[in-house]
Amino acid sequence: MDEQRDLAGLVERAKTGEEAAIRELLLRFESDVRIVVRARLPRVLRSQFDTMDFVQAVWASVLTKNGPDLARFDNTRRLRGYLAKVATNKVFQEHRKRTQTQKFDLKRQEPLYMRSSGREVPRPLISPGPTPSQDAQAGDRLAQIMDGCSDSVLTIIALRRQGMTYAEIAAQVGVHVDAVRRKVEPIRLRMEERRWQ
Repeated sequence: MDEQRDLAGLVERAKTGEEAAIRELLLRFESDVRIVVRARLPRVLRSQFDTMDFVQAVWASVLTKNGPDLARFDNTRRLRGYLAKVATNKVFQEHRKRTQTQKFDLKRQEPLYMRSSGREVPRPLISPGPTPSQDAQAGDRLAQIMDGCSDSVLTIIALRRQGMTYAEIAAQVGVHVDAVRRKVEPIRLRMEERRWQ
């Protein structure tokens, strides 16, 4: 009976925000919650979550003022069982979320590190855009191609590089679409001759 009163008082003090009570509750039960999380956490989630993420989530839901009435547990064994169930549900809920929605498709993810020669090395990341050196080369090539072009051609090329269509360029410059094509075509052919993309 003393154990029940002691536990109920500790829980109530923790729920009111008393730091000493929270600290004592954590000291008594946190390792039990962590063990349950480690046992339940699937391998695919281990690279994305630390066990403490779930432990904190358990305490956040249990110690809120509107949380469950922990005083109803008459001994530490039952409270441990309840905390274990909450921890299990938190892990399974996150696993379901990550495996049943395409947004978190775990099969599409790759680790940032890989094993090579018995050690972890960073995986080379491939950028969808050009590298800085490729960008500089493209700028140099464009400057070579456009050397000696008239101002009207330079304007058309600049607008084309901004993603505008021939029709949009023609409307903005005030010429026919065919005139825009005639000015762009020789530059495109020169780039193809030099095998520049």
